[in-house]
Amino acid sequence: MKELLHKVAYLQGLADGLELEDSKEGRLIKEILSVLDLMTDYIGAIDDQVEDMEDYLESIDSDRADVEDEVFDVDDDEDDDMVDVECPNCHEQVCFDASILYDDDLIEVTCPNCGAVVFVNDEEDDEELEEDEEEE
Repeated sequence: MKELLHKVAYLQGLADGLELEDSKEGRLIKEILSVLDLMTDYIGAIDDQVEDMEDYLESIDSDRADVEDEVFDVDDDEDDDMVDVECPNCHEQVCFDASILYDDDLIEVTCPNCGAVVFVNDEEDDEELEEDEEEE
């Protein structure tokens, strides 16, 4: 934008140096330069508005991302497909996927804090879990 302003000012200086103000050509050149000056002012105003709009859109995008995080990000603790058990060794809560309960393969869940086994999906544990769920 600065370059455009400098070029228009340079042209105005050249026209003043020609001293054609009293002639028809001088009046024409003066009017053309006046229009160019108005155009640079108008373009400058549009440029400022575009910058303001870019800032505003960045702000909206940031707000949208915050809302998106709140709406679509769900903690694993709130998921219905998770099981919480207490570690018998360190008494920390250990959370794991409920699909492990019904997996055909033997799976051991260990405490990430102390490494103790907190759950094994063998048949005996499945029966105990079902009994616990019935009591609740």
